[in-house]
Amino acid sequence: MKSSILLPAFFCLTSLLLAEPVFRIHDGKEWRDFDASSWEKLPRAEIKSMARDNTERTYSGVPLAEILKAVPVPAGPTLRGPEMERVVVITAADGYKVSFSLAELDASFRKQNVILADRVDGKPLSDHEGKRMLVCGDDLRHSRWIRQITGVVVTRPVMPE
Repeated sequence: MKSSILLPAFFCLTSLLLAEPVFRIHDGKEWRDFDASSWEKLPRAEIKSMARDNTERTYSGVPLAEILKAVPVPAGPTLRGPEMERVVVITAADGYKVSFSLAELDASFRKQNVILADRVDGKPLSDHEGKRMLVCGDDLRHSRWIRQITGVVVTRPVMPE
């Protein structure tokens, strides 16, 4: 009787411990993982925009600024002085990287319209797009719209000597 209860409990616990994070961000010091539960608790937003195939689509996901708040990084009145040099680098599965200045993503500097989408037109993203896709609603070109996001890093540029 005990083994019939313990075995399923062991497998449930093991699957929870081995579950991969749904999203990772590095704050400049260490990686922070978001599991499915913490991801679902983040505020969501929608962006209506033209997709690469010239059809209007509605993308929904978590604003990048909300993810940065969870790390946390300087924002609002604390984003000044030396903190203004910080950048956010987003990486895709194929190694493609795009970057933003931290100020570009802060609502006190400009309207923020960048999300990590996980749905398009109410449906999960395709396998080609991956589980997370960066959607930049105000960009005139799609060069920073990247699919299959593997991580986000907040860092400082290294200046040549």
